[in-house]
Amino acid sequence: MTTDTNQIVKVRLIQPQDNPGIAAVIREVSAEHGLTADKGFAVADPILDTLFEVYSEPRSAYWVVEMDGEIVGGGGVSQVAGGDNETAELQKMYLSSV
Repeated sequence: MTTDTNQIVKVRLIQPQDNPGIAAVIREVSAEHGLTADKGFAVADPILDTLFEVYSEPRSAYWVVEMDGEIVGGGGVSQVAGGDNETAELQKMYLSSV
């Protein structure tokens, strides 16, 4: 495997206009690895198209990864559902293979 070291990689907080791009990456990566909706994977999650809004809640954050200006991945952290205020989990971390 070779890597072009001249590519510009940027990690930044998600913005409203990123919703379609990161949802497409999650769907692409899920399909590539057989992570189907019927098996309960994130591709079936109803929030998939609204990650900016979901991760704008308190104690949550989501970052997108851009390569040469194109969204190629992302990942978020948020409080565990029903958990205490001191426990968070890594959520919806996907990176494209391109």
